[in-house]
Amino acid sequence: MRNLSIGLIGCGIWGHKILEELILLCSEVHVFDPVIKVDNSLLLHEQVTYHADFHQLIERPLDGVIIASATASHHELLGMLKPYELPIFMEKPLTNSSAKLKVIQHLDLQDVYVMHIWRYHPGVQLLAQLAQSGKLGVIKGVKSVRANWTSPRKDTDSLWNLAIHDLSICESILGAIPEKKQVVCQRHNGIIRGLTALMGSEPYYHFEVSNRYPHKVREISVFGTKAVAILRDEQVNYVAVYHGDDQSELTSESSERIYFDDTPPLRIELNAFLNYLEGGPAPFTDLEEGVRLTNHIIEIESACRIECE
Repeated sequence: MRNLSIGLIGCGIWGHKILEELILLCSEVHVFDPVIKVDNSLLLHEQVTYHADFHQLIERPLDGVIIASATASHHELLGMLKPYELPIFMEKPLTNSSAKLKVIQHLDLQDVYVMHIWRYHPGVQLLAQLAQSGKLGVIKGVKSVRANWTSPRKDTDSLWNLAIHDLSICESILGAIPEKKQVVCQRHNGIIRGLTALMGSEPYYHFEVSNRYPHKVREISVFGTKAVAILRDEQVNYVAVYHGDDQSELTSESSERIYFDDTPPLRIELNAFLNYLEGGPAPFTDLEEGVRLTNHIIEIESACRIECE
């Protein structure tokens, strides 16, 4: 446990998970959320103080702040926090519109980092290492699927809420996001609830996001000329590697499992922020990354709009 005092803004479904981890990692957590939407017994924990007012929270001697509020409120909260010059760890997505992104950029913030959790996932990091090592051969492309039934987040559509993960995974594995080639979106009442995008050629990046799947899917596949590596979902602790090329026979299948550290990625990324507050290196997912990926979302959204016209 660290001798740190952390402010947590937002304690909904995901904020609750963050609070669970912070109780294990920090000595004090000060929570601000004007409307608690879940039965949160953690607020009664001896390390936790709940504040119904923002000014009560910010008057506390805080080492840093984590924002886990509704995406639509992020730009406003960043503006409210700027005068206090506290380090900030911001939940994804950074915002949910180009207009709000401009507001955030105009604030000229210096000590803000984004919680792109899949960048901290040991399985994604292992996929990146395999892709760069040559063990899979020449990388032809990467595919990710992020789908489930509906979403508790009502202020963002499926593109803004889910695809930000896939773009961060793309950067982790390929090193950069290829140019957008084709986008197909599925709308319900004018809102994007599913989307498939193809980016680049060789290597390409192909991702699908949806809130219209009856079951949850979180799968990442890296296709090489010598092998294919697959992370089945966020719960497993291994990457499956299937060896073979375009001439392989059905009877010659060769596969292996490469295991990785199963520490929850949420704990890993929170530790990265807390280590920074204690004088360590800054989290590698900085505000610049958040802006860059948000601009890609804006570009994809624009392509969806053209497609529907």
